[in-house]
Amino acid sequence: MQELVHVLTQSAALSQIRQREGERKLAQTADFCASGESWQSALGRSKAAVVVLGIPSDIGVRANFGKPGCANLWAVARTKFLSMQDNAALRGESLLVLGEIAVEDVMRKAEALDATRAADLAGLHALVCEVDERVAAVAQEVVKSGKLLVAVGGGHENAFGIIKGLSKATSRGVSCINIDAHADLRQDAGRHSGNAFSAARRETFLERYCVVGLQEPFVNDAMWEQLCKEKDLRAITLESMRTRLMRVSALPRKFSGVWVHAPHLAACEEAAKYLKKLPLALEMDLDAITGVAASAPTTAGLAVEEVREMLRYIGARRDVSTFHICEGIADETDSRGVGALTALLMSDVIKTVLTRRAK
Repeated sequence: MQELVHVLTQSAALSQIRQREGERKLAQTADFCASGESWQSALGRSKAAVVVLGIPSDIGVRANFGKPGCANLWAVARTKFLSMQDNAALRGESLLVLGEIAVEDVMRKAEALDATRAADLAGLHALVCEVDERVAAVAQEVVKSGKLLVAVGGGHENAFGIIKGLSKATSRGVSCINIDAHADLRQDAGRHSGNAFSAARRETFLERYCVVGLQEPFVNDAMWEQLCKEKDLRAITLESMRTRLMRVSALPRKFSGVWVHAPHLAACEEAAKYLKKLPLALEMDLDAITGVAASAPTTAGLAVEEVREMLRYIGARRDVSTFHICEGIADETDSRGVGALTALLMSDVIKTVLTRRAK
């Protein structure tokens, strides 16, 4: 039987962080699988409210003729995240760091394939489908446990497995907010990073989908028509966001009704209302952020602080079931800060969702 998860033990996590006297890092206080314990057992016994999981596969990016490398994001972001302080803002006891989806066998096969050759491209598509099933099986169990799934790394093809798992666990079609420069709604038959959401819709796992921060030059005619005509699809483009105003209702009463130029939050409010009360998968493609090293980097996208505010706003506004951050390319030393940024965004979402659930 195929192993689905390579578990991460606390001793392995601690070996990768720098400990300081008088401080507690998340790696020291989070829950992990014990030596010899299965991920299913850990999931069942842990009282943690959040499961952290890596997906170190970018086969779908290769199959979409993109730049590989985002398979490395999990390893780097994990170290940065677990090196954060355990403090009143986020306690390690709320986290179960499960490990990573076992994909080394399919990644080895993918390395030998060339997407420019038809037979090899078909092989890459098939390998993506293998990863889909593994991700979906684990995501389903995490969601059934009632815990928030925070999945890190790989290409955006992995959103399909997460959405499938969420749908299977809840026995219904689900919703998704995707902060992304691309819609990833291509209609190709073969699975890759550019059609995770169209594939999820074809399989009826995804009922309502909203992409926020979509950049208009990256939308082909067929996709544009689809986004305009289908009531279960919504696109809030980066270009349209820059003209929006938002009514501030969370300020003290004397300021209520004030309108401010907060287009990124107005877009999130629109998305949250549009998706109804369906189980929510929140997706974050790092290529939406200006200057981040990603498989398809942008020089004119959202700012880091805008994205942080957007994620916190959505987490406070809606009950998020899964959060997936992907497409960032980080080297071992994190010289470009992609792993550190990923860890920060993970922290933002986890803290906000836990605060909302505690109310």
